[in-house]
Amino acid sequence: MSDRAYSAPRFRRSALLLFLFGLAAPVIGAAQEGVTVVTLDEAIALALEHDPSYVQADRSAYSARAQLRQAQLSWLPSVNVSSAYGNSSNERFDQTTGRLVSENYSAQLSASYEIFSGGRRFAEQSSASATLRAAEARRSARWFETVLATKRTFYAAAAAAELVESAKQRLARAQRQLEFAETRLELGTATRSDVLRADLEVGNAELALLEAEAALHNARLELGRRTGEGREVQPAAGALPNVAPPLPPAEELAREAERGSPAALAAGADWRARAALVRASYGNYLPSVRLTGGYDWASFEFPPKDRSWSLRVIATLPIFNGWQREASVAQARAQEEIARASAADAAIGARVSAESAAREIETAEHRVRIAERAVELAREDLRVQEERYQIGNATILDLQASQVALTEAEIEWVSARQELGISVARLEAVLGRALER
Repeated sequence: MSDRAYSAPRFRRSALLLFLFGLAAPVIGAAQEGVTVVTLDEAIALALEHDPSYVQADRSAYSARAQLRQAQLSWLPSVNVSSAYGNSSNERFDQTTGRLVSENYSAQLSASYEIFSGGRRFAEQSSASATLRAAEARRSARWFETVLATKRTFYAAAAAAELVESAKQRLARAQRQLEFAETRLELGTATRSDVLRADLEVGNAELALLEAEAALHNARLELGRRTGEGREVQPAAGALPNVAPPLPPAEELAREAERGSPAALAAGADWRARAALVRASYGNYLPSVRLTGGYDWASFEFPPKDRSWSLRVIATLPIFNGWQREASVAQARAQEEIARASAADAAIGARVSAESAAREIETAEHRVRIAERAVELAREDLRVQEERYQIGNATILDLQASQVALTEAEIEWVSARQELGISVARLEAVLGRALER
């Protein structure tokens, strides 16, 4: 088979691919139009609305607020009103009136107030207040965890979109290189091996494009799940950051995280809540005093005419209850010790995480600059190699080596910017605040 005969089928295959792509372009365009495009802030807002973990943390804080309100209102007396009506087919003799009656009416108003509870109400209110602070801190921590997870997914989808564009450019370059090789083959300045190698690179580029598009599809679906859309969601253009916000010294960030990290605040509040429960458990050794009173109406006529009132003061001192008080105190003290150790560990962990995240941001920012410079150099190198190959001063291997170097540099640049965005989000989650841009 002659070289010209070899290039003819290749030309027909390229023409067929272009024709099929022209037929599929409207369908692809329509599919792209159906993809929802969101910004990072929009994605975060949607994720906070649909993330079950954050919704649970928010409802837990609401429940803790209701428990605190209940503890505060325990200082008020309890008041009850009751009434009753009775009727029977058999009459009975009423000793008060000396009559036979079948109906009776009654009503009662009663009130009760705990005069002394052995400090239990103080401890319960203190514990409920600390529990609320812990729930609010956990909600704040969950908020930043949701934001971090959303940014991870958002940046992954943005990086996947850029990798698809990089794969398309690789395919276009490979097709151009195949044209160079076929032209040189026709001129007799290249061998058939050059065309075969160039054709192989086109196939590899097509495969890489298919893999990149599949990864983009999965990343879009994951972002759609994260935002509650249930379909593909695409980040807005230019989503990946190129630079990090200015940061204070690492030691200052560590001190800030130790004091204000949501995880550390939640652990500290939980420790205080457990300490309050320990104090409340000792109240079982003290007596309780309760005042009760009531006013009754009762009669076989309506409205009831017979009236009476009652007033009682009840004091209770538990002497022995099967070691339940001692077990309650021991359990409360054990839980307090666990919470204390967790609070200390959370503070140290926040400090370490802040320093680590700051170092990661610094490294990622340097990596972005180096990768961006590498892309510029690789593009220039490929341009030079293409010119050298066209005039016969470079081999197809030199050309493909430059092509591979450019592809790797583009992937590294996308990966570096993705990691930079995630590192910034990780530090914000540790500090419990957004960094100033």
